[in-house]
Amino acid sequence: MRRTYIMPLLILTSSVMLMSCKKKQDDTDLSGIHTTAQAQKETMAAATSAPVEVTTAAETTKAAQEAETGSDGALANVSADIETFQNSSAGSVSIQYPVVSNLSDPQTQKAVNELLFNNATAIAGFVAKEGPGTIDITCKVISVDRSRLTAVYKGTAQAQGSAYPTNVFYTNTVDLKQVKSLGFNDYSDAYTMAGYLMSDDVEFYQAAPELTQALLNHRASMSVEQYTQIFDQADFPLSSQEGASFPESFSYTHEGVLYFSIPVPHALGDYAIVTFNIDGK
Repeated sequence: MRRTYIMPLLILTSSVMLMSCKKKQDDTDLSGIHTTAQAQKETMAAATSAPVEVTTAAETTKAAQEAETGSDGALANVSADIETFQNSSAGSVSIQYPVVSNLSDPQTQKAVNELLFNNATAIAGFVAKEGPGTIDITCKVISVDRSRLTAVYKGTAQAQGSAYPTNVFYTNTVDLKQVKSLGFNDYSDAYTMAGYLMSDDVEFYQAAPELTQALLNHRASMSVEQYTQIFDQADFPLSSQEGASFPESFSYTHEGVLYFSIPVPHALGDYAIVTFNIDGK
């Protein structure tokens, strides 16, 4: 089920390979744009404007039981619908994001959905720092169960004054029980994966031979140390440091394979995705 919500755009905080390779190639460096902690708080407030209801322990237990079981008493499946954040007052912004249903605890479910929304729409704050921009992002939920949800975001973004749109890729894996985002170093080791990327065994996801060769040529301009630094700063949550950029790499795992993005020049697509077989390591 898809629903669309028209909401006023706030500067949101939170590989998007949105801008890393732009530092040298593009007219406008979007990756250096940042939002403040206050903007994040305002965004979260706007996304959850309804007052929080105080429930008793008995009410919470009853709600959890109803969420977990269907009418026949069987365990209800956790699901994730796709909704859309849109804004037309400050450019053109359309960002899809997942909304989880059927978690055991209503308050946990609310917190998870706030986290998913804020991470999914964080890119808008980075683009908006340059003025009204254009963003068109779609979301695909790769997997969801009672423990974890993994979502992949793809699309384009163009800041005001930029000569052309940037291809966008970012991901979000959320631990639904602890209500926190998982990142690159939860699946692997940044230094090890940097070494794998620089090796002859590296594999690029869905890259034709000609593109693969071009990616290898670009890789030659980088070092293990540079990629290690990129991977150490990958994924959500975003850095709270003043002036922090949107991550240059994003990652997720699915069916025993680790997928992670790297920044590349616009001529090569703005980002490339590397795959690593975790089960076969």
